[in-house]
Amino acid sequence: MADQVDWSSNANEALHISFVQAGQETPVKLSTFHPKFTYPIFGEAECIFGYQGLNINLCFAAHDLLPNVAVTYDKKFKTVHDTKAQDIEETLRAWIPEVSFEPISEFDHKIQHATTAKNWRPPGTLIETYTRRARTFEIWCADLTDPAVRQLIDRIQILVSLFIEGGTPIPLDDHDWSLARWQIFFVYETLSSLPSPTASKYSLVGYCTTYRFTTYYPSVQPNPSQQKIPLTFSLPSEVLTSAESTPRANPASTTESNKAPTPFSLSNLPSRARISQFLILPSHQSHSHGTHLYKAIYNHFLRSPTIIELTVEDPNEAFDDLRDYCDYNHLLTNGTFPQIHLAASLPATLFRKKPGTRVPTAHLLNLPLLSTLRATNKIAPRQWSRLVEMHLLSRIPPHVRSTGTARLTQKARSAHADDRAWYYWRLVVKQRVYKRNRDVLAQLERVERVEKCEETVGEVVGEYERLLRRMGGRGDGGVGGVGGHGAVREEEGGELVEEREEEEVGNGVLEEVGTQKRERGKRKIVLEEGEDDDDDDDDGTPEPKRARARARARESAGG
Repeated sequence: MADQVDWSSNANEALHISFVQAGQETPVKLSTFHPKFTYPIFGEAECIFGYQGLNINLCFAAHDLLPNVAVTYDKKFKTVHDTKAQDIEETLRAWIPEVSFEPISEFDHKIQHATTAKNWRPPGTLIETYTRRARTFEIWCADLTDPAVRQLIDRIQILVSLFIEGGTPIPLDDHDWSLARWQIFFVYETLSSLPSPTASKYSLVGYCTTYRFTTYYPSVQPNPSQQKIPLTFSLPSEVLTSAESTPRANPASTTESNKAPTPFSLSNLPSRARISQFLILPSHQSHSHGTHLYKAIYNHFLRSPTIIELTVEDPNEAFDDLRDYCDYNHLLTNGTFPQIHLAASLPATLFRKKPGTRVPTAHLLNLPLLSTLRATNKIAPRQWSRLVEMHLLSRIPPHVRSTGTARLTQKARSAHADDRAWYYWRLVVKQRVYKRNRDVLAQLERVERVEKCEETVGEVVGEYERLLRRMGGRGDGGVGGVGGHGAVREEEGGELVEEREEEEVGNGVLEEVGTQKRERGKRKIVLEEGEDDDDDDDDGTPEPKRARARARARESAGG
């Protein structure tokens, strides 16, 4: 029997993804690249059996994303008993629409002779235009209830599984009331030079999907000093516009009170918006398009009267950096940070070493002001805490914070204001770390709890220092540019750009860490300091994201 290795092809190398537009005689490729991974489609090994010299060409029209897949090879394995070559087209049918499997000649003819391409424009509303390196880009926003938007997503969302770890396609056959919760943001380049008079001027750069969760708040908040009582909520008396049944008036009555209620839309209810999938095509990365897209999305929801905060679903570390940079820069430039200060000095009686003594957070920070500022800027609680901590850290001189705990012998009694600020800042961070990991820390002795909190605070300081260096050069509260895996560099004209930008967000279960492992007979506790925005979604300690994603891939493949 033939050696199986001779007939196995690396799926990542065999798959070529291209974006094309009409040329003078035949379609021309604007960009070509390989996927980041293919295990959701071709399995854990990311190999395709049964071919030599295999090439899978997945092409998209640059404007309306019309797809086509063409498979070529030098040799194909002849079936021996139950061993046969993998049917590539059959494997891909679950991931791309049926129109993708038309002959390449028909695809080329559609691209080259399209009569509507010249006047085509993205669906939805244009919300921002920006220029980058003398090239113009537009950001469009639309709802998933629009058939044109669903068609674009249906054609392109295979890229979610090829570039976003743990990413899964959006179900497009849902009810309209559910689809209405999705808002899609497209980034398109408007090309100034076209190779053909029939070509579209639009070329996709990237896109982002967001989902809206309805949130209910009491109209009157209870007095904290009073006894806590259960809060009750009432849905509006109107009937949803998307309800399956249409409200009918009582034909036997003509009174005003018996008239059918006025319909209303889910978009009129207070909601949290969540960034679900965020992708910039590889050919357009490292040019700040991710930053422009995130800022446009944030500003869009900031203007919305019904969105109360913006969250992110399962971000990777690179996107966390992008988000931190954008949020920090926004709070710095809109006058929020200048209003936030640590107390300069507090009575020593507030810091008595006595069991059960609480951290005097209410005296260290203006908590009502922080709550108001957070709600105004619509930033999720944990992200807000990190940004405030980062800002306050940037106000402490580097030579003080670089000494660690060496200058904290006097703690709150220190005669130096900077030393007191350093001590106060560490108390604030310790309190947040402890609250988040209370259940884990409760299992430890007091001395070990203190050690774990100190260790985690040290890691927080290191992370903030890294971000502040990238954002401001010196960590003094200024903001420049931030790159996910590379250094910031400055171009002519003084514009800071990212050497490598963070362009992706997965969509899955938010990871909560709090695991316990045995090591050398001693319990090892890992305190969670990663970011997520869904406190109510915790259901135990999950698998790592890649493991979860691959498990889903095996399930979808029948494994």
